[in-house]
Amino acid sequence: MSATAASVLEKNWQKYLKREFASVSARLSMIAIFVSTVLAIAATGTIRAQSPYPPGYPNMAAGGPPISDPYAMSSYNSQANWLPQMPSFSLPTVSDRLYWRAEYLAWRADGMETPPLVTTSPAGTPQNQAGILGMSGTSVLFGGNEINNDIANGFRTRAGLWLTAQGTWGIEAEYFMLNGDNDSYSASGSGAPILARPFFDTTNDRQTAQLVSFPGLVNGSVAVGSDSDLKSFLINARASMLPIYPTICPPDGAQDRVDWIIGYRYLELDDRLGVTENLESQVPSAPGTIALSEAFETQNQFNGLQLGVVYQANFNRAWLESMLRVGVGNNKQKVSISGSTAITELGVTDTYSGGLLAQTSNIGTYERTDFSMVPEIGLTLGFRFTRCLHGTIGYSLIYFPNVVRAGDQIDTRVNPNLIPEPNLPISGSQHPAFSFVETDYWAQGLSLGGELRF
Repeated sequence: MSATAASVLEKNWQKYLKREFASVSARLSMIAIFVSTVLAIAATGTIRAQSPYPPGYPNMAAGGPPISDPYAMSSYNSQANWLPQMPSFSLPTVSDRLYWRAEYLAWRADGMETPPLVTTSPAGTPQNQAGILGMSGTSVLFGGNEINNDIANGFRTRAGLWLTAQGTWGIEAEYFMLNGDNDSYSASGSGAPILARPFFDTTNDRQTAQLVSFPGLVNGSVAVGSDSDLKSFLINARASMLPIYPTICPPDGAQDRVDWIIGYRYLELDDRLGVTENLESQVPSAPGTIALSEAFETQNQFNGLQLGVVYQANFNRAWLESMLRVGVGNNKQKVSISGSTAITELGVTDTYSGGLLAQTSNIGTYERTDFSMVPEIGLTLGFRFTRCLHGTIGYSLIYFPNVVRAGDQIDTRVNPNLIPEPNLPISGSQHPAFSFVETDYWAQGLSLGGELRF
């Protein structure tokens, strides 16, 4: 490369670096200006909130010394008799000491994972391939993905009382319930379509399936149902974070406020997943019917201390409330697995413990307690329709870690010797087996309601 070419290349490279440096510098400057502006606004708001006297407030008595203690104003006025038009001055009071809020909730919650529970195969599929996972043509009708993840409806109610006239101390209670988050599936066939319930055969170490509907073998129906419910109760004490100073403002000129909250919280998440089958043999040499049912249920009960902060900004005809709170405590996990099968042959019915994925090897109730922290954030915009009636619209997000969900507790590994009518003596592995499987849960969404203040 010639010296001239090298020189041109070096100059172009320097120009490129200068442009990039200028671009980066400009971006950093804009970010710095933005951050500085935000900090300045926040600082101004803090100073205004903490200032003992709003603009225009008289801080010097006529003919007397400056007054630096706002709480001494009333005593000074009455003793020195200064400013006759204002003979006394006391701390401001809250005009609405009792409030009650009711809201409709439209939330989306974290779904529940499940294994494939019902499968099908095209007509003409051989019996030894029908409904088996991994076989050509097999498709999943229910399960194998997340369920109970649609928008669920609920309600929330909150009530509080300020214990002091100045609103420095208060007590508050809240309850909400989110239900109706469910999924279901049902199908039946008289040989067609092919219906099956897949599982892993631990004895032969391969995927297989229990047939619900197959030509010339069995007619039947299968139904799967699931639901999830979330509910919460809490009671808090509220304390003003900043001192309240006397102000001169219009009667409806409510001041911004910041409150600490401390209290108790109870939170419960319940799941249920159930499967039922009704089968009728189409084999002439082995007539009979089978009625099978099994259920997987989980319960998470959180009890703990709740800490948080609430900030309310007030405007002429509206207010904005932001809330952050965290629950710290124990989560009691409970898993219940049940199943039964009734086999009727020649008019005689025998009932056995166990279904397909719920067998004597995993049926039972299991409990344990885990430490947990439950954070929640909320944002509510309120509109003053009248002095006593406000409308509200808001957003909430709650995060519940270390929970057990019903779908996660299903073990699809099955020892066929356990399936009713069991082959005695039982040989092979004790599957399906139980072990706690944890995951995290969240729920978020919008709220719409109203608030009464007295």
